[in-house]
Amino acid sequence: MEHIETRKTFSHSADKVWQLTGDFGALHQWVPGASQCVVSGEGAKDQGGNAERKVTLMDGSVTRESLETLNNTERHYRYAILEAKGFSKDTQFFGDFQVQPINDNQCEVIWQASFSVPEGLTEEKVSGMKQRLQQMYGFFLQNLETVLADQ
Repeated sequence: MEHIETRKTFSHSADKVWQLTGDFGALHQWVPGASQCVVSGEGAKDQGGNAERKVTLMDGSVTRESLETLNNTERHYRYAILEAKGFSKDTQFFGDFQVQPINDNQCEVIWQASFSVPEGLTEEKVSGMKQRLQQMYGFFLQNLETVLADQ
């Protein structure tokens, strides 16, 4: 499994950031390119739940993700991508999203991903994949900052 991590500090309370980002069905409200997000089921897998979200992207493709864990006290959730454009059935992808308070008016978002890559990929290609994923998460978090500033 490969691993990446992206961090960004926000000039907002952790509670404010989590109010938007901790809603498993609100991804389309702050992730550019996501036009719709529909949740079926409820609760995280680790608590006996079966929540899944279908995220429709601007290009019409759909990504399906399951909620693996949710801890509102720690402001953390883990999701697995079940189906996505460009993913093969044997691809494993887990994302961890957490909002950590720094003080009353600042927090840090930590977005991590662990994922499998097809056999035979060169180190250069894997490195490029990791770099693009980090750039994408960074872009999403930059947009989140804009959304929060408008609230």
